[in-house]
Amino acid sequence: MDTAQQGLPRHTVFRPKTVICERHELIRFGLKRVVSEVLEIVGEASDGMAATEVIRRQGAQINFVILDVDLDVLNGVEVARRVSQEFPHINILCLTDSYHATKYHNQLIRSGVRGFCLKSSGPRTLFEAIEQVTRGLPYCDPKITQLVKQTPSSSMPNTNLTDREIEVLIRLDLRNKEIAEELDMKLRTVEKHIECILAKLKVPTRTAAALKAVQLGYVLLPKMPGRDPVTGVTYEQTVAELQAELSIANEHLKALLKQNELLKEALNDRMRKEPPAAST
Repeated sequence: MDTAQQGLPRHTVFRPKTVICERHELIRFGLKRVVSEVLEIVGEASDGMAATEVIRRQGAQINFVILDVDLDVLNGVEVARRVSQEFPHINILCLTDSYHATKYHNQLIRSGVRGFCLKSSGPRTLFEAIEQVTRGLPYCDPKITQLVKQTPSSSMPNTNLTDREIEVLIRLDLRNKEIAEELDMKLRTVEKHIECILAKLKVPTRTAAALKAVQLGYVLLPKMPGRDPVTGVTYEQTVAELQAELSIANEHLKALLKQNELLKEALNDRMRKEPPAAST
């Protein structure tokens, strides 16, 4: 992949030493091919505990971590928390799907994650995220921001809900304890917000409130992924795998083109060195 086409310079002076934490081998393999021109990959892991150990072994030498949330043993929230506590100089970019990004968004920020990017967003958004987060600046994929920072549109009826109540409203598909953890609230505070929401929306139950929220134009979190009805694989996962396969194919094509150029040069050198055939 040509980084110049993505708005990045061809030659970067500083290539942050990076660890990639991604459970899917194909996506991890393709991701390395995509980012290797701007990052120096010094480690990788497929589960949270292995990721933590890889980062601890190299410690001060690592500058950057690309981290999925959906990891075995330790999830991305716990990995980010441990890494940020032990190595506060490391910048963490969360590269995940819309479900995990919207379910754990605030918890990830509190755990030290600086940036968020969807695996399905493509290389341009990924490079933009890398450029920002490696400089220690916050970044959030616009698709994620649109979901976690929902506000009433001008076309919505006025419900007099506060911003905090809207944050609770769009998470009513979660249990109260999960809402409290995500929004860093006390459980009783969540319960009081729900009581106010039911009163303002004039509905008897939280299920009815969730349905009313959708009717008003809100998107309930976490954002449930669309899935292939046959395989059960999410569409976001399929897109991420296709992008990984494309990046791998591009690398193979580059290698073939380079080999072709070397063969041409060798042939030209041989022709120059051979004496011309004697005329009869």
